[in-house]
Amino acid sequence: MPWVKRLVVLLLVLGTIFLIGRRPITRPKLIAEWLQAGDVQVRAARAGAGDTTILFIHGYGESMLSWRGPIDALMRRYKVLAIDVPGFGGSDKPAGPYDLGTQTRRLTDLLDRWTTGPVIVAGHSMGGELALSLALHRPDRVVGLMLVSPAGAGLSDRLDSLAPTSIDVISLAGAAATAGVLPIHDERWLAEPKERAEYFPATDSAYRAALGSVLKTFDFAALKDSIGQVRQPVLLIWGRMDPTIPFAIGERMAAQLPCRRFVPLEATLHRPHQSDPDTVTALMLSFIRDHRCATPSDSSSH
Repeated sequence: MPWVKRLVVLLLVLGTIFLIGRRPITRPKLIAEWLQAGDVQVRAARAGAGDTTILFIHGYGESMLSWRGPIDALMRRYKVLAIDVPGFGGSDKPAGPYDLGTQTRRLTDLLDRWTTGPVIVAGHSMGGELALSLALHRPDRVVGLMLVSPAGAGLSDRLDSLAPTSIDVISLAGAAATAGVLPIHDERWLAEPKERAEYFPATDSAYRAALGSVLKTFDFAALKDSIGQVRQPVLLIWGRMDPTIPFAIGERMAAQLPCRRFVPLEATLHRPHQSDPDTVTALMLSFIRDHRCATPSDSSSH
């Protein structure tokens, strides 16, 4: 019957259009939630299982998404907690303060409220300094550190002496970067409520203000005289070509740490966990499995 054939063809055409117009349905790997941390709420994601929690803390101007590679691998074997540092990503952005002491108190409260048992903290850049500060303040909870180009002992000379006008420019650039280079949303990886997923940092004056406030009040060299007091085992990963926190600072930091595994990465800049996530993940997995102290003279190179 001709009308039956026409109906079948019509249904096939409509079905094809429907399939072409749809995006593939993939379930996000993580679900965002907002956890209290002192006087603020932070965007967080939890996954995995185990007695030890791996806490991920990102660097300046970034979000938990910067750790996607290592998180994807580690959450299959361990319990992970990834956060946006207060002032960044999808976390609260109060007017301030954002100094090291205040941020450490916020993250300490996060540990006490939302984790139990031992914690290994992974931190990059500014997040590495926060990880070191947590280790110093809570040696009863923090049993190890995995640091990627951490701050704490200073930045490059050009960043250590920023003029007020430079801070304003960096704040604007950092906010703009969230539109492309450093996005804070990925619906394929992190599920969020619609209203949260529509938040756009590049147009948020509170976010730009937070970026500037951090640069003015957060001391990126505040721990230079305290690094030797960190007694926990430390995995220290550093790119030899890091322009933000030069490798020479990493060498000095490694020399001060009593219990460390120092891994220089050749031809690598400031974000090896993003440019070479497989290498960084493999180093982290090895460290978590066995983070007993290495001798002070031990170091590796890649």
